[in-house]
Amino acid sequence: MTATVALHVDDDGFVRAPAGLVYRRLSHVAGWPDWWAGARVRPMPPAQVPGADPTDEVWALDLPVAPLRRLRLAARLHGWRHEQGFVLALSGTVDGRAEFWLEPTAGGTVVHHLLNADVPADRFRAVHRDYRRAVRRGLWGLKDRLHLEARTSAGLRP
Repeated sequence: MTATVALHVDDDGFVRAPAGLVYRRLSHVAGWPDWWAGARVRPMPPAQVPGADPTDEVWALDLPVAPLRRLRLAARLHGWRHEQGFVLALSGTVDGRAEFWLEPTAGGTVVHHLLNADVPADRFRAVHRDYRRAVRRGLWGLKDRLHLEARTSAGLRP
């Protein structure tokens, strides 16, 4: 049996959009591929994920890291806080708990992401690097999409 170690990843990004809009985009997992380049998502039956309730929202996530590397995760969404964030129970490349929460600020929203997981000790550095890279890619995609929408709706050219 491979030894595991605790992995903690904490990241955030600023999006020039109101928290309600950011929350709607972020909590709509089926729409992630619209702004997360290369992401693939598909709904999963809750019965396929340990600890999932039949009413839980469960997704298979396939997130790009590099041209030949991807994170493959099952994510059970729960802990909903209206327009403030939600929690994901993860299994696959990492086994643990991730959370997105939003902090409204002047001129926009800070999107925070936190991961607490167990990973194989011999893969700690690679998983840490890959997970952080994938999440940053997603946050940048979300920011870029919402900034483009805001400029376009104001009648400005992208």
